[in-house]
Amino acid sequence: MRITKIDIPKNHNYEDGLENIKMDKLSSIVLIAGKNGSGKTRLLNKIFKLLQIKPKDQQLKNIIAQLADLKTNLPIREQALLTHENHLNQINNSKNIIEINNVTRSISQQKTAIGNVKAQILSIERQLDWSYIITTELANYYPYIHFVPKSLALQDCNSFPKNQIINHAANINAVGIDLLPQGTFAKIQVIQDRWFNSTHHHSQSSEGEKKKAIEDYDKLKQIIEIFLNTSVGRTINDEATLFGFPMGQSNLSDGQKILLQFCLAIYSQETALKDLILVLDEPENYLHPSVIIETIERIQKCVSDGQIWIATHSIPLLAHFDPSLIWYVENGKITHAGKIPEKVLHSLLGDENEISKLQDFISLPSQYATSRYAFESLFEPLTVQTDLNDPQSFQIRADLLKLSSNGKLRVLDYGSGKGRLISNIVDLDESNQEKLIQNIDYIAYDKYKTDKEYCESALVKAYGNCDNRYFNDFNNLLAKYDKESFDVVIMCNVLHEIDPNEWLNLFKVDGIITSLLSEKGILLLIEDHQIPIGEKAYQKGFLVLDTPQLKDLFKITEKGIDFTFSEKKDGRLKAHQIPKRCLLQIDEGSRLTAIKSLSELAKSKILETREMTRNYQNGKLHGFWTQQFANAQLNLSELTISK
Repeated sequence: MRITKIDIPKNHNYEDGLENIKMDKLSSIVLIAGKNGSGKTRLLNKIFKLLQIKPKDQQLKNIIAQLADLKTNLPIREQALLTHENHLNQINNSKNIIEINNVTRSISQQKTAIGNVKAQILSIERQLDWSYIITTELANYYPYIHFVPKSLALQDCNSFPKNQIINHAANINAVGIDLLPQGTFAKIQVIQDRWFNSTHHHSQSSEGEKKKAIEDYDKLKQIIEIFLNTSVGRTINDEATLFGFPMGQSNLSDGQKILLQFCLAIYSQETALKDLILVLDEPENYLHPSVIIETIERIQKCVSDGQIWIATHSIPLLAHFDPSLIWYVENGKITHAGKIPEKVLHSLLGDENEISKLQDFISLPSQYATSRYAFESLFEPLTVQTDLNDPQSFQIRADLLKLSSNGKLRVLDYGSGKGRLISNIVDLDESNQEKLIQNIDYIAYDKYKTDKEYCESALVKAYGNCDNRYFNDFNNLLAKYDKESFDVVIMCNVLHEIDPNEWLNLFKVDGIITSLLSEKGILLLIEDHQIPIGEKAYQKGFLVLDTPQLKDLFKITEKGIDFTFSEKKDGRLKAHQIPKRCLLQIDEGSRLTAIKSLSELAKSKILETREMTRNYQNGKLHGFWTQQFANAQLNLSELTISK
């Protein structure tokens, strides 16, 4: 069970100081960042109180049936009212006062009944329209658990009778944290006793019981070893020990007490956590950042079909996760941080000066940025998910609107990833009178199935279903759609991930993309010309071709009036429209020319950057151009030899 969307108006039912809560595209982890007093806890409380009154599955089924009965009954009552009113008109001049009074009473009763039926219908329709919190499924119970231990008073079980120890140990199998203070030490003692008794040479345990006891004890020791860096021992008096002392005398720190409870909760409740929603409100209290990160990762593995909500002001914890998971709260207002974690830093640290101090403390900014970029360039690219404020989505939408002015377009998103493009277009349409989704027949293609679930979900949101709109196999695509049937092929941040050895297969005569495009078809090529994160898209890295290099690649001259481009953010984000006839001009020679041009550009940019102020941004820029130069040289070396 997961929450996917929230839309709660301000001051719903009670005053709490919170603004409208609008959250969308929620993943398996939701991070709520903000300084103390910003409203994180109030926001969580409001969301999960409303979750408890969300209409249940069986309740909805019942009221849908009731609504059908009421709507069937309403015309009957209205017809009866009409009959009584007609009868009253007929006898109105008679002197039969008793009959007139009876009919008048019947009319009043029918009007009251009709009013009640309409009120019931309105009430039911409001329940059916309840959309404050959308979940992945309708259920008869929407479980959520606060999962951060707060108590530091762990009870020493050595003074308890044996049956009480067993009961306390069994109680923490139930999902939650309330019984952990009584059951933590008891559980360790019970698991160890079962292991000891089953492995004793006088033991009468079956082989199955013995095996289970050994596995349970080994698993417990392992998790405690990982998180507390200590072994579970045993005294001569059969007492379990931690750090060499009986548990009640082990003098655990506050952080160790919290962490030990986390260990036992994960150990005892692992299976039950699978599809629950867990709420972790400031889990970093008492714990070292690396330890809480390890703990949450362990919990995340248990909650495979559920969701984890984390409210925090821990910068190390926030930095560990993808920025797209972060929402931040300030003055009772929640906003998606997305790809701009600087917003969160401002919220938590205060101003640019404090952020700069933090960056300086971590490392010399330019060196850190350059080194990090080089390190990132050893790993494959990440698929990103953006919101409707994504400037590239604005670019694409604007270009497609112009192209669709002459009629409906069939569009192929080549390398669609998580479907962020179609998702953002739908979101942008909601805020604009001019709709684009009505004018495009959008098809998604991605060679890899990694993000299939996300992309299909975006397509369902746009079109109601994803039938014949998502493909991972080119032959399957051609089985459904004809060659030369697409008006536009979009490659958004994709070309730089494709090995130059494959460029000819894409664009030459009968190439994959050119074969799809109609005679007047267009390749809409969008790239971030200073990609912020390094990546090894293929063995030799990545190449981001700018306008001059694209002109070289496709032998486009200044007379190529059909070749156009637009740019945003001081030229960093560019969208090129390249007609099919230009694509067909590619050959081995033009490929070499384009890469040589990029190599020379990168070389000049490296020298230029080294003259700039040494800061984090310029360090990252230096890393980008250094990788561009190295990758261009690697490609030139290979292509020259092969030629």
